Amino acid sequence: MARLERLRSWTIAASLLSLPFLLPHVVEDFAGGIAGRVGLSTGQAACLLGGFLALQSLGLVWLGRGRRGGFAVTFWVGLIWVAGALVEHGPELAAGRFRAGAGSLLWLAGLLLTQAAALVLAGRGWLLDKEGV
Repeated sequence: MARLERLRSWTIAASLLSLPFLLPHVVEDFAGGIAGRVGLSTGQAACLLGGFLALQSLGLVWLGRGRRGGFAVTFWVGLIWVAGALVEHGPELAAGRFRAGAGSLLWLAGLLLTQAAALVLAGRGWLLDKEGV
């Protein structure tokens, strides 16, 4: 069980470490009009974001309590963050014209790296937990 508990701890850490990158990145996305680009009002998009952050928090609470569902929730949340960031910003990154300033790039890179780490760790933990390791 020590292996699974270490995975729980590292998964929680990776997901929590994403928050200082997520917040400024999402604020910048909102300022750039992402809500309108996806057909939502700013209020609707903010509500959706709040629900998604609550889901991310639920996964972490479940992980901390030793519930297997925590790995599954954290896996899917991580996958959505990474896929969404790549779909929204991948073309700009590939063209070498992602926004202005090092801060924007740092926030996106931090979001991608921490959520990808949470995704991989949660996926591994989910598989190991299913096997009863």
